[in-house]
Amino acid sequence: MIGWTDSPPMPLMGALLRSWEERFGARVVAAYGGELYVSVARPPLDPAHAERLALEHVLSTADNIVDDPPTPFPEYARALVGRTEWRFWWD
Repeated sequence: MIGWTDSPPMPLMGALLRSWEERFGARVVAAYGGELYVSVARPPLDPAHAERLALEHVLSTADNIVDDPPTPFPEYARALVGRTEWRFWWD
């Protein structure tokens, strides 16, 4: 419907976004080509919650998380604490 042709499959991304909306107040603010921008009203404030969320971000298969740049998982998870915007892209 919106012309999404890149990874991940729309049903997977839709489920992740819906869950993030409920838990973090996440809203898609822009989608362009293979990029997705998300605003986050209630980011994780606890490292344990951020680690779980980081695993979910990995499930998105976004290239910026999995491949480019290859950020070590603990570092990526720590960076999500208090972060009010998330950006994903797929090449």
